[in-house]
Amino acid sequence: MRICIVTGLLIPALAFAETATNNPCPTLVSAAFTTDVEDREPVSSLATAPLSANELLFFTAIQGGNGQQLHHTWSYNGDAIVDVTLAVGSDYWRTWSSKTFAGLDLAVGGQWQVQVSTQSGCQLGTWTLTLSEDGAASQMAPAHATPPPPSGHAEPESADPSPVDLSKHYDVIRQLLDLGDTRAAKVAIRRARQLTDNPQQQSALDSLATNNEAFAQLERMIRQRDIHGARELMQTLEISISPDSPVYPALQSRQRLLARLEGDDRNEPIFQSASSP
Repeated sequence: MRICIVTGLLIPALAFAETATNNPCPTLVSAAFTTDVEDREPVSSLATAPLSANELLFFTAIQGGNGQQLHHTWSYNGDAIVDVTLAVGSDYWRTWSSKTFAGLDLAVGGQWQVQVSTQSGCQLGTWTLTLSEDGAASQMAPAHATPPPPSGHAEPESADPSPVDLSKHYDVIRQLLDLGDTRAAKVAIRRARQLTDNPQQQSALDSLATNNEAFAQLERMIRQRDIHGARELMQTLEISISPDSPVYPALQSRQRLLARLEGDDRNEPIFQSASSP
């Protein structure tokens, strides 16, 4: 049996709960069974996998757990197989564990489960994957950051889904844009959109994604010292982007930066680089 543990930095994301010891619980931004991880993102989110699979990975992304220990407890058909401990190295962290199946007595219909928890006792959720016949297509799991809570009643079919609280997601996106990390902001916007089925919220997030792309273009122009082009784009964005948008504060800071560049203060180290893990 071989267990691989890989950890990596994560972009910012979201809220807290309280444990019995008053330690804040991290927020689970996303979790998924997957066949691989590329650029610290899962390549898939699986609900089923063929019996012939040699290995599965379980990916988690959390916010607010710096210094804590995360546990991936792998079980098969209700029997605990292994508990993998993963150290969390920053406030925003992506990490994953893997499980090889050599020598295990597995069968079609068997279920792998991973329970995610912390050393302090926070229970963040349990995910299940079912083994299928060889040759059967792997099924994708629904895109939820955490398992959706059971509904106490059925909504009328004509009613739009209720909006969800995305305020902390917007805070994270705003922080990323202030850092100039538009690629990470793009991922955070996509994650937030996966959490809501409300048409108004989805439309707002689509607009935010468009504004983020425009801001990324502005960042490239500034880095390339295309001051004239950046100034023209800045004027357009100041009209088209609402002051309520998470992009707007970052836009204002870039306006001040442009003013400094236009002052021909080229010898001053005014650029700060922001990298996405």
